[in-house]
Amino acid sequence: MSTELESRLVFVDTSAYESKNYQFNEHALGKLCDFLESERLHLLITQITINEIKAHLLSKAEESARAIKKIQKEAMFLRNTPELACHGIFEKVKAEDVYKIALEKFEEFLDKSSAEIVDIKNVDASIVFDKYFNSEPPFGGANKKSEFPDAFVLEAVGKVSRERGHTLYVISDDGDMEKYADTLDNLIHLKRVDDLLDLVVRKEEELKEPVKFADSIFEQLEENLIESAREIISSSEFYSDEANEFDDEIYQIDIESVCINHKNIISVSDEHVEYEIDFEIVLKAHYSIADYDRSPWDPEDKVYMFVLHNDIVKKHTEVFSAYVNIDYMDGIRANAEVSELDFTDSAFELNEENSETISVKYLDLSGE
Repeated sequence: MSTELESRLVFVDTSAYESKNYQFNEHALGKLCDFLESERLHLLITQITINEIKAHLLSKAEESARAIKKIQKEAMFLRNTPELACHGIFEKVKAEDVYKIALEKFEEFLDKSSAEIVDIKNVDASIVFDKYFNSEPPFGGANKKSEFPDAFVLEAVGKVSRERGHTLYVISDDGDMEKYADTLDNLIHLKRVDDLLDLVVRKEEELKEPVKFADSIFEQLEENLIESAREIISSSEFYSDEANEFDDEIYQIDIESVCINHKNIISVSDEHVEYEIDFEIVLKAHYSIADYDRSPWDPEDKVYMFVLHNDIVKKHTEVFSAYVNIDYMDGIRANAEVSELDFTDSAFELNEENSETISVKYLDLSGE
């Protein structure tokens, strides 16, 4: 990726909004909106993308309402503790209320950003179908038909880019969109919104010195940041993308190493800087996994008489993202301190593909 900003024209795919949890007025998307509002960037969007985001917001609202209902049932005992802040989970949450609020924030984002809605009607459909029949990007894999909306969107925004003679940044976490962008000279693919924000901030002439100073402050506080991240991660909840949430459990986490492998500036001033950081974590996870193959089955009652478990230790190398705010009052290095370290996720997912099995112990009924 080039370290120089090459255009102020940008298209953000739904996948990029989703990766930022649709937080339109916070962190990266909030700063993107600021840049758009101040005309430091210009956003292209299509009605297809808008409708897709609205559908995702509704789906997320329904999922969240179901999750709260499940937690309310499982945490019923907390009704005895109205003095605690967590007692608020027993407030009734309707999916339509969640969706309404999320939709309002999205519409506010579109309004404040002065997003330009590109008409899909101007796309030459024959170009899209030629790419489909020739299996050219963004048509990849077995489920090619599902890529038609993306294909029309990309042709529409790409056409605007060509006609205006401006390079277009295509921000997407979708591999097929990346392949499409790589085939055209007027499109530049970026995986995350933060990558573009970093280019914009570093491009601004008046911010060259604040950026340089902020990076030096970051280096000064890097060890403290890593230690703070280690403490937060050590005390957090973990779950596996493969484990059964009812029968399996991660009962112990041993962190071996924490390092920073990527950072982007979100915003900077003479006394403050915000970064998005990727922490690479190497850890050992201890799993208790139900082993139904070894557990006795009662054919008469059609239930397991009891369930045996296996104790499995796996080594994971994971990347967890966080936002960090650093203050340095009066622009003085000695005043520098981390004011906030906020991880994107409150519970961390361990992926099977990022792991290797260290040991497996088959436990008996007594757990030995």
